[in-house]
Amino acid sequence: VAWSWLWENVERLLMKTMGKPPTWERALAKFLGDMEEAVAYEIRKEVYAKFFIAAPAGQDFFKQSNTYLHLIATKILEMTLELYRNPEKMVDDISALGLRHVGYAIPTELFGPFVCTCLEVVTSRCKDEVSIEAFRWALGLISKSLVRTIMEGSTIVMKAINDNKKKTMRKAIACAPRGERAAWMLTVQVGSQSISPLAWAIESGSLEAASAILQDLFTIRADRDRYYYGGDELFVRHPNIIKLLTNHAPLLLPQLLDGLVWRSRLTSNGKRRVNYFIKHLMVTPEGEFAKTLQWIERSRDPKIVCHPVLVVISDMVWSRIACRSFLFRKSWL
Repeated sequence: VAWSWLWENVERLLMKTMGKPPTWERALAKFLGDMEEAVAYEIRKEVYAKFFIAAPAGQDFFKQSNTYLHLIATKILEMTLELYRNPEKMVDDISALGLRHVGYAIPTELFGPFVCTCLEVVTSRCKDEVSIEAFRWALGLISKSLVRTIMEGSTIVMKAINDNKKKTMRKAIACAPRGERAAWMLTVQVGSQSISPLAWAIESGSLEAASAILQDLFTIRADRDRYYYGGDELFVRHPNIIKLLTNHAPLLLPQLLDGLVWRSRLTSNGKRRVNYFIKHLMVTPEGEFAKTLQWIERSRDPKIVCHPVLVVISDMVWSRIACRSFLFRKSWL
């Protein structure tokens, strides 16, 4: 019974719009194409004025300049038409946009008032019922897709990043199975689009959360079957993590480099064994020479270049590769 009910509803929804999108596309294209700039400006202005009255909390998320707010409203109008012309591309674009909304912690409760406001304003300016119906259907579909993406992408790790506290991030990561901890911190997938919680934390300035993620990734764990170390997954997901940190969060770079060093707790003849995990800092996944030293040089930080990991890399590159080429170029017969 439930299976029949499901497909009966699917059939009803499909039959309701079957054959109508081409007509809607032409009507909406004509409405938007004939719209004068002065009218479009008034529509955009009225949308925000009425939305802020209907949902005052929305003002906390639209803090940009008026110029940028008008750009957002213009993009919304363009997306409704593009949905008819290139639906496959729009699905990917909407998924990517929804994941960015996850990072911004946009409440899904605001989508309803915003869509209703847009429909109200457009309806007051348009007398063509077909154009209004075309705009309503496209905007509703975009809104539903965004809400679905936000609901699926709002993992506990992304919520902890918005909170930006180490304790909250540790509690969120603790819910993950030992073998999936790195995946939880490096990938949030919705449809064909994905976002990296670590990269988002770094770029958005949530450095406390990013620090907790790096600490957890470089912690070595084990069970009866294998060891778990997130360093390899980190560099596979972000081969340019050094560049990302030097540009957005140089304070976290020493922590990353410290995580690439393992020191034994046992001593032998007054010495302790030390392992350096520098493979990904020297060679890219494609087998080419990594730009680690180039990125470090551009940071112009005299302290970070003295880190033991970078010293080992520099000495290895000089003694095994650069020294011979340098002497050959400087010598003559």
